[in-house]
Amino acid sequence: MMNSEEDLTIRSFKISRNLPLGTYKFRDVFSGYEVSPTMQELFMNQPSSFELQNLDVEVTTDAKYMRVSDVDGRLLISPNYLRRGRKEFLYLDLIHELTHVRQFHQGHNIYDPKFRYIDRPTEIEAFTNAVAEARRIKLSNLEIYEYIRVDWISDSELEELAERLGVPSPVKREIN
Repeated sequence: MMNSEEDLTIRSFKISRNLPLGTYKFRDVFSGYEVSPTMQELFMNQPSSFELQNLDVEVTTDAKYMRVSDVDGRLLISPNYLRRGRKEFLYLDLIHELTHVRQFHQGHNIYDPKFRYIDRPTEIEAFTNAVAEARRIKLSNLEIYEYIRVDWISDSELEELAERLGVPSPVKREIN
């Protein structure tokens, strides 16, 4: 059972799920994120010129789930994921992707091809933030494992990523 703080975070988080393709302000797509201590912490030390509520969010078929444009730092989200994605996973993806937005605004190459996806420092930081938040809102280890499973990595890379993030693997438990 969630404690009142975690319950408030997810209960307060709202998603405008039926938006047509187009560009919106973050505040017009997501609301209630202000009660999230993690969201506040992510952007606490940002330049005053950056305001999360004014971040551009594009609902586009150019994203499979959610990602950040490496051209201008806007958030891209698939209309299918926006409509059907599990609320907690959308929230965690925001933590993950907003870590990338912050990294982008700090001048990092968020998609540095010198690294495998699971070794990229920007991805490790983003996953670390999302996993910590998943634990704070009391998702189970299995839910967290399912959250970090992405289509573009192999099962062995998933196992490696899970181990790196301290997420117990249900696969390894079955083998033992």
